[in-house]
Amino acid sequence: MSESKQPSRIETFLYDADGNRTEEESVAVRGEVVELDAEGRVISRHAHDDLAWEVDPISLEGDPGELATRPKHEES
Repeated sequence: MSESKQPSRIETFLYDADGNRTEEESVAVRGEVVELDAEGRVISRHAHDDLAWEVDPISLEGDPGELATRPKHEES
């Protein structure tokens, strides 16, 4: 009998500020779209600019619960 192969699947891995994988969306600062084989090994990384994201470093500063804001530039 021939062994049937399961198709690969696409998943998004999340990483915290220290570069460790996390399941917690609230601490994730970066995401990566990967393709996994039937055994769960990464077989390729997908560089989709529309799907890849990173948290703006300014949003990591400040007190917990503080809204991230960008500096406002005054008009001359």
